[in-house]
Amino acid sequence: MKLSNRTDYALRALVEISLVYGDGEYISAKEISERQDISLKYLEQILTSLKRSGFIESRQGINGGYTLARKPEDITFGAVIRSIEGSLAPLACVDNKKSAHAPINWKNRFQMVMTNLRDAIDNVVDNTTLADICH
Repeated sequence: MKLSNRTDYALRALVEISLVYGDGEYISAKEISERQDISLKYLEQILTSLKRSGFIESRQGINGGYTLARKPEDITFGAVIRSIEGSLAPLACVDNKKSAHAPINWKNRFQMVMTNLRDAIDNVVDNTTLADICH
């Protein structure tokens, strides 16, 4: 599984925003762009997507910028990745959790391996929060 640059940048931006969360501070897109070496124009598109997905809030003005819409411990990597990438299943045939209950035979052993891979990925990303990375 390979994540897109968009997802990488979104996660890095969220970590930067998490670092100022709780102080009542907002961080500007320009600051995030400079700290993470991400094109400001591209970052602004990503931040708009993250705002639409309910992960961040923005404020206009001199002290404006971005802050988290929820606590860092309430935002998992899995939720963020899925909001950008969609399913994390390695193959379409294991995209549905029900596929893990198929009868065992020689035809679906490969599918079982892919189901185990899907479950392992889900376990890691769904149990890793922004707070885990920032603190």
